[in-house]
Amino acid sequence: MNKIDNYLILFADLIGSTEVAVETSPSFFARTYIASYHWAARKALNFVKTKQIFLKDPLHQEFKYFRITGDESLIFSPLIDNDKIEDLVASTIAFAYVLKLYWLVSPYNLFRILNKQFPRDIAVGVHIGPATLVPNPEENDNEHTNIASLHINVTKKIENQARQGNGSRIFASSDVVDKYERWLKQQEKIPLNNRAPLAFTDFVQLIDLSFVKGVPKKLQLFELGWIENNYQLKEMLSQLKSLKNDNIDAENAAKFFAIEFFGNPNKPFTYDNNVEAIDYSILGINDTQTYIERWFEAMKAPNKLFFNEYWLVLSSYIISCALLRHSTVTEDNQNIYLETINEIFKRLDELYNAKKLLDRNENSSR
Repeated sequence: MNKIDNYLILFADLIGSTEVAVETSPSFFARTYIASYHWAARKALNFVKTKQIFLKDPLHQEFKYFRITGDESLIFSPLIDNDKIEDLVASTIAFAYVLKLYWLVSPYNLFRILNKQFPRDIAVGVHIGPATLVPNPEENDNEHTNIASLHINVTKKIENQARQGNGSRIFASSDVVDKYERWLKQQEKIPLNNRAPLAFTDFVQLIDLSFVKGVPKKLQLFELGWIENNYQLKEMLSQLKSLKNDNIDAENAAKFFAIEFFGNPNKPFTYDNNVEAIDYSILGINDTQTYIERWFEAMKAPNKLFFNEYWLVLSSYIISCALLRHSTVTEDNQNIYLETINEIFKRLDELYNAKKLLDRNENSSR
């Protein structure tokens, strides 16, 4: 009889895949759209596995099972060591967030932004529940091992609900949030400069309970968000603009993000065996330096609607600060890119102040 354990389960899925498949050629859909997603997912997984990046102890050995197929990802980890569950939850949330960063800067979305189109997003659901491993004829094949239970379906339904989110579109159930909040409490004991960037996030409770088909009761869901009114977050983001802050952990994370994304300066999207992972010929780019130039070109004059969403502007800011640190960026270009980064930072301030005023007006009208 198979053992039943509690599992931490993550589902991530591209939003709008059917539309893309209808609107584009089979080659573009497979070699640019889906390939960009697979690239982002594998890079995000490797990012979270790496020591001293985003998390002090990423516990990557606990990511025992993962699958990246088509337009979705599935990660599930048994919750065995009670002393490490909070770190494992934080690692899983880190994967979700970094996946969205890499997807935003991927060839597919860069092509959309350069053409004044809103970037497409990823929905993520995270949940905890009992499940059993499905027997796998190929032992130690983590990409094909699976689990079965009602809670796999619940996690998928949470991911579906995340498509209606107002910001990150990373949704979690209450058990996940409880453990994440414990991890946040641990981070408060760490000096500001040495905190993981995720320490400035929190889950916001959604007002309406969500109905999940096949589950007899409604779920209380939460959406991940940055703590917008936290002066410490603004301080960390402000430091990220400077190239002279080697003492902050966010600096190390930013550098690694850029290096990990573009492993080969001449062929930025190749796997270890030198096989092209993505067809990015639509951008007319053949090296990393030019790709970064096109990203900052896109950030100079993005679609106004795109620049009105706080989460996306903040993500664009973090990506831009990371790419600023790439080894292929010249000193002259650094100065040019910093001007763009400063403009994005100003926009963050505008959006924050507008939200603060809106909240104040709503409170006074009650």
